[in-house]
Amino acid sequence: MKPFTLEHRIPWADVDLAKIVYFPRFFSYFEMAELEWFRRQGLSYEQMLEELDVWMPRVAAHCNYRAPARLAELVSIEMVVKRLGRTSYTFGFDVFRLPERIHLVDGYITIATVSRDAFRATPIPEKLLSYLGGLPLRPESS
Repeated sequence: MKPFTLEHRIPWADVDLAKIVYFPRFFSYFEMAELEWFRRQGLSYEQMLEELDVWMPRVAAHCNYRAPARLAELVSIEMVVKRLGRTSYTFGFDVFRLPERIHLVDGYITIATVSRDAFRATPIPEKLLSYLGGLPLRPESS
């Protein structure tokens, strides 16, 4: 099974004075991939939250920077499931410069599922689990 992949061209708004991507923008790229993945499942993120009656706050985020991404370069943002727990899951991301596939960044975000009324941990809804099952599960190697 292949990771979900989204291509993105680096715009002016994402770079610093050295014309390289300002480091926190990679978290925005991770989010762009996640939201586009939901859209390609036939739902907007907002619809998913309504249907599942949960909130999905981010509880952890991490990024390793391996090489710079520069203005106007085309990058590939690849997303997999790194961990699937009872009340949270972790998306893993890799960003590559195209066409060479130079590995620029890897990272993850961990997302919890909480009830809307009490904002307490709740099991991942079955419908979301079925969607997540469409992504490769690639746990961290030890």
